[in-house]
Amino acid sequence: MKKPFIITSFTTLKTLASFVGLLSFLTLISCQNSHSAKASITPLAPEWLETVDQEVQKLGSFNWIIVAEPSFPALSRSGVTTITTPVTTTEALNGVLQSIDAHSHVRPRIHLSREADAVTEQDTPGINDYRSQLKKILDERETLTLTNNALNLLITDARKNYRILVIKTSTSLPYTSIFLELESGYWDGVSETALRKRMRR
Repeated sequence: MKKPFIITSFTTLKTLASFVGLLSFLTLISCQNSHSAKASITPLAPEWLETVDQEVQKLGSFNWIIVAEPSFPALSRSGVTTITTPVTTTEALNGVLQSIDAHSHVRPRIHLSREADAVTEQDTPGINDYRSQLKKILDERETLTLTNNALNLLITDARKNYRILVIKTSTSLPYTSIFLELESGYWDGVSETALRKRMRR
């Protein structure tokens, strides 16, 4: 009759404990590496924001991001990526700005529709609350205001050569699409002008 296997040596017990500890450590490291491969904004970011973050990493100067109201037209030209989200325009914009700030290779020129300032609460209930939330999200960031037609012309011209990321939101309010024109995060117009002047000498 076989005797049951019993560990009686203290050295053997110590070795076994060390092995179990090492195995637990390696498992923990593996899990951490798996999480770090996800979106760089936060490990708990929703799926749509992880996708946005991955797209932002690919974009550069002259590309555009449009945080769009639901009725914004689907752009047919190749080079346009559309992401549909379950969140409001201000929530989506906040996520996009966080992503851009986190990567720092680009910075946004923020364009707002001039028509949005003329829409009244009487005509469009909820517009005042939207404006209040937008002001908080922008937090004194510089913005440019153009007519909706002018913004659409800019996009039409840009998509001939550059990629456009469209993020559809749940905010059903007219003229609330926000247009982000991307520029280099480490080289601005002042630096470019100075460089051109030096090259002409």
